Amino acid sequence: MSSRSNVEALRTADIEIVAKIHATCFFDAWGPSMIRQVLDMPGTYGLVARRQNYSSIVGFALARVAADECELLSLGVASEYRANGTGAQLLATAMARAIAERARWFFLEVAEDNKAALRLYEAHGMEKVGYRLNYYENADGSKTNALTMRCALPDEG
Repeated sequence: MSSRSNVEALRTADIEIVAKIHATCFFDAWGPSMIRQVLDMPGTYGLVARRQNYSSIVGFALARVAADECELLSLGVASEYRANGTGAQLLATAMARAIAERARWFFLEVAEDNKAALRLYEAHGMEKVGYRLNYYENADGSKTNALTMRCALPDEG
């Protein structure tokens, strides 16, 4: 699998595919109507990663800027494209967009047992700043704690 994808703005026509990828990444999946609702919130933007030379979407990021903060709402990569840089491309592009929109802080929540995501976020300067007990629901009915992570964003220019 090629490690390079093209990251671009999420289009309405992409929502169904993004929902399918979301469902493979998260137990509490967001369907197409939920993704539309999220994208309709003020300050929200979506990104997709497409395989180079193909139109297929292999990952997505959804984020929202409010005041001087940007929250990464969700980021997911299709399983066969993980660990090849796609998540890093999506995260870096989401952060660059937040900077362009004058956000000073970037934050997110991540399951404390999601080691791959933790490595990705830490590699991009995110630091653990909080903890949410039993935040995520799992397929077996158990709960997983979330870590809140944050980093300062540089000025645009």
